[in-house]
Amino acid sequence: MKKMIFPLLSFLLVVTLACNLPSSSKPSETPIVITIVVPPTTDVNAPSPTATTPPPTPTLAPPTATFTATLTPTPTIPIAWAKDVPVNCRYGPGTEWEVVAGLNVGDKAEIKGKNASGTWWYVQHPANPNLYCWVAASVTTTAGNLANIPVRAAPNAQITNVTVDADVNYNACGGPNPVDFSGTITTNGPLTVTYRWEIRGDREFTLSNETLNFDKADTKNVPSPGALHLDCGDYRVIIHILSPTDSKTTKAFSIP
Repeated sequence: MKKMIFPLLSFLLVVTLACNLPSSSKPSETPIVITIVVPPTTDVNAPSPTATTPPPTPTLAPPTATFTATLTPTPTIPIAWAKDVPVNCRYGPGTEWEVVAGLNVGDKAEIKGKNASGTWWYVQHPANPNLYCWVAASVTTTAGNLANIPVRAAPNAQITNVTVDADVNYNACGGPNPVDFSGTITTNGPLTVTYRWEIRGDREFTLSNETLNFDKADTKNVPSPGALHLDCGDYRVIIHILSPTDSKTTKAFSIP
């Protein structure tokens, strides 16, 4: 409607001005033409332009690291292994016993028993399933069920080696020929050994019983009975062990 009003007003204004112009009797004057420019109208009811809002930029969450825990099962069988250096495995539960094997770092030995105070483990050696020995709890690490480990008594120490020899100082048959005797006894732990010297051959001697005390695994010299004066002939010198077990170690010799 407003678009029709403005052209009509323009037309009426032009007609009014034309009626008021001077008459044509004065042709020398040039008529004045007034042009009214009406600005374009704006429809107030027209919808206003809609601002375009850019879509929100998605925010990406930083990647979340996922850790998968690897659980090491706890063994049910009790085992022991060296902490950080190789350890001795002994014949009995204590440093007074002979070393019979060793546990290297990484070796895991099954625990088969313990001493009464729980300070030593009786284990099956991993490199030799037929070998059992004792390791100190203080130098080992353990795992598994330790509650039902049986108490095991210390073993009986044994004699592990005996040597005997004769040193003949020959002079002449029928004359004095001094003979000196020597020997050693080795044990694998604390032990009291009862023994005696015996000479067998062309002449025979049986000397008195003697004892030798070991407070730890060791090798000790057997005290000599002293030089014996023997004539020419064939002989045997014997270290006769009477206890803890009965055994004989013999050395044959001759004069001359």
